[in-house]
Amino acid sequence: MNHLFIDTSNSYCSINLCIKDDLVFTKFWESNNNHSEELYANFIKVTKYLSQVDYVGVLTGPGGFNSIRIGISFAMSIILSKNIKILGIPTHLVQAIEHIESKKNITSVINCGKNLTSWAKFKNGEIEPEMIGIEKVNSFEGNQFCGETKSITENPRNYKKILKTAEMIIEKNGFNKPDEILPIYSKKPSISKPKEAYRIFEEKGE
Repeated sequence: MNHLFIDTSNSYCSINLCIKDDLVFTKFWESNNNHSEELYANFIKVTKYLSQVDYVGVLTGPGGFNSIRIGISFAMSIILSKNIKILGIPTHLVQAIEHIESKKNITSVINCGKNLTSWAKFKNGEIEPEMIGIEKVNSFEGNQFCGETKSITENPRNYKKILKTAEMIIEKNGFNKPDEILPIYSKKPSISKPKEAYRIFEEKGE
């Protein structure tokens, strides 16, 4: 299926467009806290293909509070104006997908800003994390961790990983309704009481 993937989880951002199994546009960049303008500048390069897109996949976090909301809002504006399907894709799942496929135990790590690092432990090939937490420093290193560790040298959520994750979610659960696309936060939003969907991502501890 023709698809457009949007990731603004945090400073590591990307947009990928695939038409008839051809990756016609792919862009990865590190945002300078200017997600809206940067995303739009790259999006306008793919607008001529929107009539061919079957669904939009958007990474839903956890990550930066504002950056996640920008990506989701952007994806929602596309699918509602063009009557396209939408798929919410958890960011930790994308980073861990290859380890999950091989049933290797792994902890995914994401920088959430303000010196906070979100982590999610996956075990035995399950797509739902066994445990989730948040730390004030990034002390994660070694082959038992993946994603935004201190030794990161490349895009932790490349197109191949996003596509694998999307295909797995579609096979297991199908697409989402627009009102099912909610940002996943690593901690409670400071501006309001968290909805029930966010509670599983509060700090649980060991």
